[in-house]
Amino acid sequence: MKFKKIYIGIIVLGICMLSVWIIANHKNDKVAIRGVVTVINEENEKGNILVEGNIEEDTEFDKASIYITQRTKIIKEEANERLKLSDIKVGDKVEVIITGPIRESYPVQVDAKIIRIK
Repeated sequence: MKFKKIYIGIIVLGICMLSVWIIANHKNDKVAIRGVVTVINEENEKGNILVEGNIEEDTEFDKASIYITQRTKIIKEEANERLKLSDIKVGDKVEVIITGPIRESYPVQVDAKIIRIK
């Protein structure tokens, strides 16, 4: 009987932890910034871009230094093919979904999960 209560408690705790994880990851798919690429710093397909836009109802930032990592997915809006950092050009309009912590400064510094070229 005692083990049954412990077992049920572990299951409930697991469900709670899974729910929190799903909610946290769903939030990460929100567009953090939508704007124009104004600066590109590239080093061996890694680097960063500066994106400038306006804060809109569905975005968080007006200016952000976006770091491209090995996990960053770069795509064109109309074609879902994976691109490289070298495919991004100054003046491109982009939407960025971020991952990980926000390094507090202005402009904010964040890692990109997805960069969608419009």
